[in-house]
Amino acid sequence: MKITESYKKLKNKPFFTDYFLPVLCSLITGTAFSIFLGLGTENFFTAIFLVLLCPLYKHTLTVCDKKLILVSSVCGFLLMMFTIMGKLRIFWENCTVNQNIILMIGFFLFYCSCLMWIYQKIRNTEWNTDKARSKKKSRLIFWGSCGIMLLMWFPYFIYMFPGIMTTDSNWQLQQTIGIEPYSNHHPIAHTLIIKLFYSIGLFLFKGNVNLAVATYSVCQAILLSMAFAYLIMTLYEFGFRKPVLIAVLLSYALPSYHALYSITMWKDVWFGGVVLALSTTLWRIVVHSRTGEKKMRISEFTMFFIFGVGMCLLRSNGLYAFVILLLFMTVYFIRKKNFAIIANAVIALAVALVVKGPVYNAMGVTPGDAIESLSIPAQHISSAIRDGAKLTEEQTALLSEIVDISAIPDRYAPHISDSIKNLVRETDNQEYLTEHKFEFLKLWIDLGIKNPVSYIFAQVEQTYGYYYPDVQYWLYGLGIIGYGIDGLSHQPEVCPEFLRNLIDKCKDAYGKYPYLGLFWSIGMATWMIVFSAGAVLLKKRKSDLLIFVPVIGVLFTLMIATPVFAEFRYAYSSFTTLPLLFTIPFLNEEKIKY
Repeated sequence: MKITESYKKLKNKPFFTDYFLPVLCSLITGTAFSIFLGLGTENFFTAIFLVLLCPLYKHTLTVCDKKLILVSSVCGFLLMMFTIMGKLRIFWENCTVNQNIILMIGFFLFYCSCLMWIYQKIRNTEWNTDKARSKKKSRLIFWGSCGIMLLMWFPYFIYMFPGIMTTDSNWQLQQTIGIEPYSNHHPIAHTLIIKLFYSIGLFLFKGNVNLAVATYSVCQAILLSMAFAYLIMTLYEFGFRKPVLIAVLLSYALPSYHALYSITMWKDVWFGGVVLALSTTLWRIVVHSRTGEKKMRISEFTMFFIFGVGMCLLRSNGLYAFVILLLFMTVYFIRKKNFAIIANAVIALAVALVVKGPVYNAMGVTPGDAIESLSIPAQHISSAIRDGAKLTEEQTALLSEIVDISAIPDRYAPHISDSIKNLVRETDNQEYLTEHKFEFLKLWIDLGIKNPVSYIFAQVEQTYGYYYPDVQYWLYGLGIIGYGIDGLSHQPEVCPEFLRNLIDKCKDAYGKYPYLGLFWSIGMATWMIVFSAGAVLLKKRKSDLLIFVPVIGVLFTLMIATPVFAEFRYAYSSFTTLPLLFTIPFLNEEKIKY
């Protein structure tokens, strides 16, 4: 009590708030930056940090809004943790305890202050007007947006004609034509989509396999552009101003990853479009429920069901993310007495489970191997063994049934689980893993209790690319891997040479030019999602956080089961939904006119 009263007295003194506290916070943050960047004690930039940071802290230390402070603190803490975890091993091995404390406090103060300043600026910002919107123009915007995106993506299509196929794509295509048996290692739903459009292409072009793949590429690009255009049309119907619509359109039309992914035979492309369409539909439902519409629109009801089933079938972690969404939806819509949308989501989940179970079994689909979904636990155990963990006789006997334990230290790779998974596959006894899953669960827990540091490092090194911005990893598969399919090949001669050179520069620009790489960064996308969620909370519309749940659910499940530390395609749904999530805080629902 005495400390609180003393603090209040000091805070009322101008010297304390105008000079002492800002300088102290600036010194701590400047020191944190110096440690983080590896600057020497004599480096001139340490003084620049002090000069630049003082005005920021002088402004934010006078903030008295409790909600603004709370939201900024929560988001700032998350960003601080993302920053520390991104360099965890470096800090652990090269910094003292005091230096690590300074790093945490310094970055926490910096992120909180920056967020407070930005949130104050945008708190009352609105991007929509009360101008009435016409259905005719809404349709025009939808199809016009599709046309512009397809036009901007077309050069990439002729450059990569007839499309992009990696090893995974080739395996799925071989399943569709009967060379390989159906396997749910890659979702059968996507394999059947490939079969549909590939078969249409074969029929239309009299067996030409290149044109059949091109048919798939064109159809996928059209449907992806429609998912993006659906958001743009929704923004128009909610009254968002023209510059916002143009900015969102360009955010989809210009980046090379959207253009190249639109013609890549991957499940992740479809999944990214479905998550966006589901989130946009959910946003429409939530907004309509708050603005007085008593009955749900049939079109939105139907679309939510279709996209819900699609989300569950197109990626294994999509099913888990949808279950998380269903839990939050139930809490929100029960209070709104909107039981129809809850029933809709439950039925969508039930249909997906029936398809993934009895239907796939009836089709003779072989499930993916057991180790595929255990990437993170496998990395935890391997990290502990690599670091010298002592196994009991019982644990050694259990692990020896599925893997050569002696090979783990040499085969373990901190950033990707493929090496350990392949080591397990070499033993070829995953049935034992399935039959003794509870024993392996106990082993994983017991080993983690005795070796927590190894587990923490394994977790961070396997996932940090999804929340730390300064990470570069491959983005695209280029060309055609067409073994086993006669006549299938990449045909670059379709594209003029000058256009090929231009596209080469565009697709690799993110790794060469400062600032540009931020638009390609998975970690930066996660930071923007955190920022947007904080802005929503300040707008006093907690229910809007429901729209964030699908993509946050995907990111959360990646933290549990990702096989690669920074696979762009796994997080592609973050980039498809980011324009939606970033615009949600700036909607004034009172201005919407139907």
